[in-house]
Amino acid sequence: MKMEENRQSNIELLRIIAMFMILVIHANMISLSRPTTDELLLNAIPTITRYFFESFGIVGVDIFVLISGWFLINTRAKSFFSFFFQILTLWGGIFLLMLFTGNTQLSVKNVLEVFAFTKWDWFVKAYIVLMIIAPILNTYVKNSSERLQRNILIGFLVFQSTYGWLGGANRFFVNGYGPLSFVGLYLLAQYVHCTIKQLETPHRLFRLFNLNKKCDLMVFTGSITINTFLGVTGLYLGIDIFNTVYAYTNPFTIIAGLYLLLFFSKIDMKSSRIVNLFAAGSFAVYLIHSQVDIRPLFNISVQYLYASFNNVTCILVLFVFLVLVFIASVAIDLPILWMWNKLSKQFDIK
Repeated sequence: MKMEENRQSNIELLRIIAMFMILVIHANMISLSRPTTDELLLNAIPTITRYFFESFGIVGVDIFVLISGWFLINTRAKSFFSFFFQILTLWGGIFLLMLFTGNTQLSVKNVLEVFAFTKWDWFVKAYIVLMIIAPILNTYVKNSSERLQRNILIGFLVFQSTYGWLGGANRFFVNGYGPLSFVGLYLLAQYVHCTIKQLETPHRLFRLFNLNKKCDLMVFTGSITINTFLGVTGLYLGIDIFNTVYAYTNPFTIIAGLYLLLFFSKIDMKSSRIVNLFAAGSFAVYLIHSQVDIRPLFNISVQYLYASFNNVTCILVLFVFLVLVFIASVAIDLPILWMWNKLSKQFDIK
């Protein structure tokens, strides 16, 4: 929600795309049921296409966190109040609207959901933890050598991939649905952004993260293609590896997110007020469409459109629907952004 001056529109464009990716995964395998092995055998192309879109979309959450690490989170009272103001205003407003129109009931459970006091809304709470510990992470980054950061990152990512992704340490990593994996992504992005440019960086490592844009896209495309292959193969063999393949801790997903970020960082783009505005409102897209009373309406709409159209037409119609959801959410957030700017100036919140 927060609008800042000197935003880099190339990265802000990626922020928009990342949120659209999240819309895609919510519409694909959550609003719609997962394809079965029989569906794969009878209609291979539509099933493989859905797995490809899932592989594309699952990168979105990791990109959101990587962008935070790319710039470092400047945790201040203003950023915290802004974050909570947006959440409470949107979720509280939707709850009151649904209550007055008779679409929900006044209950302790429903009120608690406005304040995220449920086991759901994991991203909001995980990101709040990241904001709280960001000053510690920032101090570590600024005062640690390249070698120390590199060794810690390698150790963390190897352990996460071995135990958090393939092994049994899901109490700690929960497939990436928590702040621990966010910390790894945050430090990875900052390492690549800043430390990799120093002269002490090993030459081979420097070259690895300084490929041309075409190579960055090839790495991104290759990574999501591998995930698609793994997902479809598991479905074909009847092996339940969906949650493993589409975990945020999947190294191929992390690689895809990192190299898409590297690609956009190399785009020479003039500052765009429209791009920056939509990026500032992108988090509202998540908050609105995933709100407990709106989510069923979102699911029903996706299911209706999926059942009403076929093949390429279905993809285009769903794409337009998701774009409209995005635009409507940003439009709803605009007066909230205006109110927050007024309040923060009135009470001199810094």
